[in-house]
Amino acid sequence: MPQTKLASANRVAFLGQLSASIAEVNQPISAVVMNAEAALRLLLAQPTDTEAVRRLLACILKDGMRTGDIVNRTRAVIKESAATEGMPEDQRCDPRGHGRNPR
Repeated sequence: MPQTKLASANRVAFLGQLSASIAEVNQPISAVVMNAEAALRLLLAQPTDTEAVRRLLACILKDGMRTGDIVNRTRAVIKESAATEGMPEDQRCDPRGHGRNPR
C-alpha cells in the first residue's frame, strides 16, 4: 500500500511539473508571435526601419531557443518519470548520473 501512495504522489508531482512547463513555454511563444507581428508592420512601413526589424528578429530567435530549452527539459522530466515509474526509490538512478540515490 505505501508503494501505491508513493506512485500516486509521484504522478501528482509529475503532472505539476508538466503543467508548469506548459505555462512556461507559453510566454516565449507569445513573445515570438508579438515580435513577428511587429516586424511585419515595420516591413510594410515606409521607410522601413531595418534596424528595428533586425532587433525584433534577434528577439524572435532568442525566444525560439528558449522555447526549445523548455521543451528539452520537459522531455527529460518525462523520460525520467517513465524510466522510474513503479521502481522503489532506493533503486532509482540519480538524474545527474551519480548512480543510486543514497538512502
